[in-house]
Amino acid sequence: MEKIEAMEVFDLVNRMGEAILSNGGEIFRADEAMRYAAKALGLKEFNAYVIANGIFTSISAEGQFYSSQIHSVPLAPIMLCRVEALNNLSRQISAGECTPQEMKEELDRIDKMKVSGNLIQILASGVGSASFCYLFGGSAWDSAAAFAAGVLLYIFLIYGAPKVKLPKIMMNITASLIVSLVCCILFKAGLGNNLDRMVIGAIFPLVPGIPLTNSVRNFLENDYLSGIIRLVDALLTAGCIAVGVGVAMNIWSIVAGGGI
Repeated sequence: MEKIEAMEVFDLVNRMGEAILSNGGEIFRADEAMRYAAKALGLKEFNAYVIANGIFTSISAEGQFYSSQIHSVPLAPIMLCRVEALNNLSRQISAGECTPQEMKEELDRIDKMKVSGNLIQILASGVGSASFCYLFGGSAWDSAAAFAAGVLLYIFLIYGAPKVKLPKIMMNITASLIVSLVCCILFKAGLGNNLDRMVIGAIFPLVPGIPLTNSVRNFLENDYLSGIIRLVDALLTAGCIAVGVGVAMNIWSIVAGGGI
C-alpha cells in the first residue's frame, strides 16, 4: 500500500472509531472496530489505545514510522441508531465487502443520520418520568404531574439550554431545579399527593444510569482509567441533580412561607 493511500485509510479508521465513541458506543467496540477495519483495509502495523474520552493511534510499515493521531472525544449523549449503523459498517469492512471510498460515503451518511425528533424525545421524557413516579409508589395524579414536569424538562434541554450555552454541570443543576419547582407548583395547585414521588419521577431522565453501568464494566475489564472517567462523570451528574433539587426545595420553602 502506498504511503498516501495508507494515510487516507488511517484517517478513515480513526474517523470510524471516533464516531463510535462519540455516539455512545463501548470502548472495546471502538477499539475492535478500528483494528478489524485497519487489518481488512491493509494497515498491517496499526496500533490503537482507546479510553472513554480519547483515541490514540499510530501506523508504521516495515519498522518505519508513518503517523500518529490523537482525538479528544467529549462524553456525549448516546445515539444508538448511529452506533448500530457503525457496527454494520464494521462488519462489512471485516468481511471485505467495503472499499475505502464506500467506507467514506457510509461514514458521511451516518454523520447526517437523523435521530429521534424533538417531539418524540419530549414525549418519551414525560412518559419515562410518569412511569418511574408510579414505580416508586406515586399515585395516578402524581404520575400526571411527573409527566408534565418531564415534558418541561426536555423542552428546556432541547430548546433552552443550547441557547444559553450552559456548561454540563450548570445545565444539570438548572434542569433539576426547574423540574423540582414545577413539581412544587403542581403539588401546591392540588395535582398530586406525594411531592417526593413527583420529584423523583421528574428528575429520572437526568439520572446517569448508563455512564455508571459502563464505569463498572470498565473496571471489570481492568480499564481503570476509562472507569474512573465515567464514574466521575456519573457522580458529578448525580451531585448536580441533588444540588438542583435542594436549592429548589429551599426556594419553595421560602416562597411558601416555611412549608412545602
